[in-house]
Amino acid sequence: MAALKDGRIDVGFGRIAIDDAAVTRRLLREENLLAVLPIGHPLFDRVRLQMADLTDDALIIYPKTPRPSYADQVLTLYRDCGLEPAAVHEASGVQTALGLVAAAEGICIVPESVQRLRRDDVFFRPIDDPRAVSPIIMYCRAEGAPREVDAILDMIRQHYRENNIRNALFG
Repeated sequence: MAALKDGRIDVGFGRIAIDDAAVTRRLLREENLLAVLPIGHPLFDRVRLQMADLTDDALIIYPKTPRPSYADQVLTLYRDCGLEPAAVHEASGVQTALGLVAAAEGICIVPESVQRLRRDDVFFRPIDDPRAVSPIIMYCRAEGAPREVDAILDMIRQHYRENNIRNALFG
C-alpha cells in the first residue's frame, strides 16, 4: 500500500480487503477455492469436498509473511465454518506449499487459478461451500489516480468477457 499511496505505482492488486481512506478498492471477481491433496489421499475418489472433510490433515498455508495475507483468509474460512485443521504449517509461497502437499505433509486450499500450474503429484477438488472464495481486488489512489486506471479496467472487462469469466465488473 505504501508504494501506491506514495505514487510509485498507480494500481495494485491483492486478495485482502484493506480499509484505507487514501486508496479506493474495486472488487474484480471472487475466485473459487480448491482443496489440494496428495496423490493417494483417501479423498481422491470424491468429486467435491465439504470443509468438514478437510479437518483430519495438517493444513499448509501461505504466504508465511507478510500478514495479514491470503493465509489468514484460509484460516478465517475454517473458523467461519466452525472447524479447525488438525495442525497448521506455514510455507513461504504457493510452490513450496504444493511441494509439501505432494510430500504428504498436509493439504492446502488455493484459488482455482493455481490449478493451472499443472502438477501431477497432487490433485485438486472443489470445495462445496459458498464461503470458499477469495476476492481479487484492484486498488488505486483515492485522489489523483491516473486516467490509465480506466484503461486497465477496460482491458480487464474485455479479458473477462472473452474468456467467460464470472466477475463483479459486469456480472
